[in-house]
This record gives sequence, C-alpha cells and structure tokens, in this order.
Amino acid sequence: MTGEQHEISFEATVEKFEGPGGWHAVYLPEDAAAEARFFGRPNALGAISVFARIGKTEVRTSLFPDKRRGSLMLPLKAKLRQRESVHEGDRITVVLVLAG
Repeated sequence: MTGEQHEISFEATVEKFEGPGGWHAVYLPEDAAAEARFFGRPNALGAISVFARIGKTEVRTSLFPDKRRGSLMLPLKAKLRQRESVHEGDRITVVLVLAG
C-alpha cells in the first residue's frame, strides 16, 4: 500500500449475518467505526476498503455501513474463519489498516 496508513485495533464478537448465505461478521465498536469513517475513503455506496488482520491472516476487504446499528460491519469469509478457527460467538481481535 502506498501513502500514509492508519491502523485501528479492536475486539468484537463474531455474529452470524441475518440474511441468506450464512455470512459471519463483526461490528465495529463506536470509537473504531468513527475512526474508520474519519481516516477511510468510502466509495459511492459507503463501503471503506481496508486490509484486515485476524490472527496471522491478512485479507483485503471492505467495511460496510450498517444503518440499523449505526456502525460498520466487517464480513468474515469462510476461508478466513476456517484458517483462524473463528466461530460464531467468539471474541476476536481485529486490526484494520486504512490508506490515508
């Protein structure tokens, strides 16, 4: 990644997405969401591109606005969950890197 970067670290509980497909996600705590909105560059739909690190796994993904919670959601793909043995209800540490 080029340019300035901003790192955000937080803990959150893995939840199953309320919809088709069985997606899992974490929702950013209020302070982390505010920081991501300030330092991130949202696209036209409000998604913010990030690098996310969970355990030893780093992926390029996006944060998505969740109007119901007033936060941002980080989806956790099955491959990442399997690699890091992450399950619904687990409390995990997430490190996000945003380009400034």
